[in-house]
Amino acid sequence: MTWRKHDLSEVIEQVPIGVAVTLPLGTVEYANPRLLELLQVDAGRVLGALLRDFRASASASRDHAIRRRLCAGASWQGETQVRTAGGEVRHVLESVFPLRDRSGRLTHFIHFLQDMGALEAAETLSSLAYYDSLTGLPNRNLFNDRLSRAIAAARRRHGGFSLLYVDVDRFKEVNDTRGHDAGDELLRQVALRLQKSLRKIDTVARLGGDEFVVILDQVSDEAQAAKIAAKILASCSGQYALEGATCNVTLSLGISRYPRDAVEVESLVKCADKAMYRAKASGGNDFRLRDPVHRHRYRAA
Repeated sequence: MTWRKHDLSEVIEQVPIGVAVTLPLGTVEYANPRLLELLQVDAGRVLGALLRDFRASASASRDHAIRRRLCAGASWQGETQVRTAGGEVRHVLESVFPLRDRSGRLTHFIHFLQDMGALEAAETLSSLAYYDSLTGLPNRNLFNDRLSRAIAAARRRHGGFSLLYVDVDRFKEVNDTRGHDAGDELLRQVALRLQKSLRKIDTVARLGGDEFVVILDQVSDEAQAAKIAAKILASCSGQYALEGATCNVTLSLGISRYPRDAVEVESLVKCADKAMYRAKASGGNDFRLRDPVHRHRYRAA
């Protein structure tokens, strides 16, 4: 096997997590480059020292309980703190495992230390990459991924689903007359109403501006898709409180269905988009299916 050709020590040198190997009493015998970077020290400062000397806070009773657990053969994981050479305190997620020789004698502990600040930064970057900062909904990137997955799942089960393209009618007027803050607040409120009007298994995303899309999981029946579209119009159209005043808002929806209307991501979205524009052209507060022959209509009271 290719994996067996790798030297495990070389692998540990490269992993992006701090690794320390200590003797049972806590003396450090090995520290990988990521741990040295985390502590901002060179190897000479760490090797031969006690790992607890680099901790920002220590509890003798806690250390004793952890050591007793490890000596009994169990592992331990928890949040700890380390102090860098410059005095900075860093929060880490630490996992510790006992190491025994072939005779079963405890010889070492191996510590894995993950900088929680780096984890939080990575989570923030992931959130920015996949979620809309204004509404908290999935953005275009995550929507495209979920739509691809929905298509793949439908193919496997030889089924289908529906896609809704949602647009706020006369949104530009809100921005022009009430200001962009009111426009942003309207989009947040529309997003909340959309979420509340759908099932948990459905996906609602914001593509940008006042355009939203909805994946109706396993809803391929025309009548059922139309019924849900009508429910969305009833739930999301009406009075909105914006910047101390009320505003009457309506939506336009377009519906496309997989695999009846299209079988690829881009084509499916385009079909729903075109259907939405037909609804908007009719005056808004309406929905259309992709096929113009079908005349299902709904007007909110």
